[in-house]
Amino acid sequence: MTIGLAEAKAKLSEILDRVEAGDTVVISRNGSPVAEIRPHKGVAVADTIARIRALRRRIAKRNAGKPKWPPEGVSWRDIAHEGHRR
Repeated sequence: MTIGLAEAKAKLSEILDRVEAGDTVVISRNGSPVAEIRPHKGVAVADTIARIRALRRRIAKRNAGKPKWPPEGVSWRDIAHEGHRR
């Protein structure tokens, strides 16, 4: 569906209802398309959480058996300033 800018401004709520129903709406200015409104294809929160957990497991598995960094008792600040005058 293609509509003009003035009509889009006047009927925004109706346009959003159509988009929610799955339609794509093209808005034109002086007959030239300038924008497209389409349904949002967001990622479900549960999928994102599952991906983060899987990534954490992969990182933990990769780091298994490696020494912890920084070593116990040494701060990142000490490492960053190592060799600098105090």
